Amino acid sequence: MKKAIFLSLLLVLVSTASAEIWFKGTLDQAVAKAKTERKLVLVDFYSYT
Repeated sequence: MKKAIFLSLLLVLVSTASAEIWFKGTLDQAVAKAKTERKLVLVDFYSYT
């Protein structure tokens, strides 16, 4: 029973964690920052804010 409670709490905590850090700026700024950090750029066209 303790394992089930622990696992459910763990799942709730993990599901609320967010690994994304959203960049607010122009596409050119995002590409420049991605080049310096050697990362890719994800462009989300369907998001609502």
